[in-house]
Amino acid sequence: MPNITSMREMWTFLDAFTIASDGRERAVNQANEWGGMSRRLSMPVFTAWSDYTTYNKEAKTTRAQVGNSALQTSRVGTSNQEFWIAKAFEEHNGQAAFFVIHARDPEAHPRKVEEIESHRIFVGQLERDNEFTYLVAQPRQL
Repeated sequence: MPNITSMREMWTFLDAFTIASDGRERAVNQANEWGGMSRRLSMPVFTAWSDYTTYNKEAKTTRAQVGNSALQTSRVGTSNQEFWIAKAFEEHNGQAAFFVIHARDPEAHPRKVEEIESHRIFVGQLERDNEFTYLVAQPRQL
């Protein structure tokens, strides 16, 4: 596994892309897009802030909030998330992946990435709970 220290490197490692407004594939903009399609994993993949994850010891799964549609009008990146959440449900039976990122300061707006857990990715099923979307998944080594 390569030593990944930036979001750009992680999206490149995952061979991820998003869809431009004209319908063409383009690289994920790591500054303000929180999801994309990974060619490496053959499924949509999302970022998940570490403080928005919980671990279920009994099920050995991690649940991460990967979407909040209530932010649609107030945050850059939400429409990108919602696009890939819809694609996951429509084309991948709700299966998707996420990788965990840690905020330098969780109270800051906008947040800045302090660390990327690049040694693993989580793969599982999306769940909708009103405006929130969660991904309940198990880790997979990369």
